[in-house]
Amino acid sequence: MGKKHPFDSLIEAISTASDPDALTAALSEFGERHGFPFFAYLRLDGSRWRAVSNYPSEWQDRYYRNNYGRIDPIVRAVKRGVHPFCWSLDDPVFETERAEVVAFRDEAIAHGIRAGFSIPIRVGFSHQAVLTFASSDTHCLNLAAMLDIVEAAAAAAMLHVAFSLPRMRWHQAAPSDLTSFERMCLRWVAEGKTMQDVADLLDAKYSTVRISIDKARDKLDAVTIQHATAVAIRLSLI
Repeated sequence: MGKKHPFDSLIEAISTASDPDALTAALSEFGERHGFPFFAYLRLDGSRWRAVSNYPSEWQDRYYRNNYGRIDPIVRAVKRGVHPFCWSLDDPVFETERAEVVAFRDEAIAHGIRAGFSIPIRVGFSHQAVLTFASSDTHCLNLAAMLDIVEAAAAAAMLHVAFSLPRMRWHQAAPSDLTSFERMCLRWVAEGKTMQDVADLLDAKYSTVRISIDKARDKLDAVTIQHATAVAIRLSLI
């Protein structure tokens, strides 16, 4: 069985997400696991899906009301480069910034946004997006420094595509009412894994996986596990 990498769980959750809420839940879970209570997916082109975040609501309201994107140093860094990077608003370089940038920095810290890990996403036609994980302290950077930037870029690109999919995908997925765990189990079965393999991969009990797959099969009105995976794939559920 292949080695699991830090971003594998996020990539797998994105691949099997049933709706935008499932995507945000996956981002939140990944962030918490790696020391980041906050996340933000931000489109920089003003599109409909321009922001999905669990930042404090007051901070989000102030950010958009004051058009902070024009002075946000993280957004500026994203526009200048293409590689994932760590950042800290405690960096002394901010003391040389304009007064409005320093004020922005202080306000962000007051709302619990002090340090993080940002992944630029080039989305074509000269547009960009960014996926950021953030924390109220700099301890998160110790783990962030060990994350693979290639895997990070792949996960961020998949997330962007998922949020950009036609809403038809979500409508197709709704009737089956599969849980995220049931989707994940079916997806691994579709990849040729046994139920014991799936249990090992998801760090779950064999009985939990078996029951979940049986429930998914019933929900899809399928006769066998193979039939269930075929139906789920046809309906774009996994």
